[in-house]
Amino acid sequence: MTENSVNNTSNSTPQLVPPLLPDLCDVRNIFAVVLLTEILAIILALAASSSSSQFWDYLALSSFLMLWIALLDAAVLCLIRNWLHRQPQNLSLFICYLLMMSISLLVTLLINTTFEFNENTLNTLFILRVMTISAFIYFLLLRYFYIQQQWRLNLAAQSHAEIQALRARIRPHFLFNSMNTIASLIAVSPESAEKAIEDLSDLFRSSLNEQNMNPLRDEIELAKSYLSIESLRLGERLQTVWQIDDNLLDTEVPALCLQPLVENAIYHGIEPIEKGGKIHISALQIDNKLILSVSNPLMSEKQSSAFRKGNQMAQDNIKQRLKLVYGNTGKFIINDTKANYTVSLMIPLDVMHERFDS
Repeated sequence: MTENSVNNTSNSTPQLVPPLLPDLCDVRNIFAVVLLTEILAIILALAASSSSSQFWDYLALSSFLMLWIALLDAAVLCLIRNWLHRQPQNLSLFICYLLMMSISLLVTLLINTTFEFNENTLNTLFILRVMTISAFIYFLLLRYFYIQQQWRLNLAAQSHAEIQALRARIRPHFLFNSMNTIASLIAVSPESAEKAIEDLSDLFRSSLNEQNMNPLRDEIELAKSYLSIESLRLGERLQTVWQIDDNLLDTEVPALCLQPLVENAIYHGIEPIEKGGKIHISALQIDNKLILSVSNPLMSEKQSSAFRKGNQMAQDNIKQRLKLVYGNTGKFIINDTKANYTVSLMIPLDVMHERFDS
């Protein structure tokens, strides 16, 4: 692979760019909008009323008005969300603010024509109050969305930097051990040495891929290439048990979510144990979720105090990327017992991750 081809791959890589607005087409978000709107209506009714009968009158009117405004806002922003995401950020904010203020004015004017006020000044005051409150609330709301987007962008940048660090870490550390193994095999078993070179080439070709998301089959092939080379070094001490649901092989998962876990399993689980052990790798579907697990045996407590140390960079990075791509529906679970250490990734199959071109 030439340097130009690598650069072209990098430049065309889709990036995880979070949208400015939440998905207001989602029923759960609509429920949150209705709930927050009603809470705000109650607060405003309490502030404006001086008696219980007045409170219920204010609450009925404010709820009717605010729910219509909130639901129309949500409907319009739901329809143009993808289009807004393609616009410059400042323009998106301005359009959102202008649309929501327009909807507030339109609904307020309709309410004025529906409820017969006797004095024209009261109509004007009512409109001014609604528009002032709307302007203040919309400003705070868009500011919150902006801060959330910036936080997610920072998280994406950090995750991208750390995944590059993971790729870089594979190369020198693993290359050193692999070349030593290949050198020792050349005189004894040239065929095995040639096969190891081919596996090493496949492994590094995969690690040069700059995609943020990969099909599960690619992640499995990357892990198998890694295990094939490590088995030459560890021999019968390394045994691998695979349990893969073939129907899940086309499922997209975060890049480099399996190989670093397998590497940790070998370093912390197989290498310190004199007799070695088995690494169990599974990818199964349970309740509309992909459960991707890597399990390795543990050494004794005396040995572990002297050997099992690490900065957990790989695990922390995978946790962050699961959070970034799947939100709260993606889980990173560790089950640490006296005999085994199991890491499981819970990836929802019914929730599409948000992936956009930069």
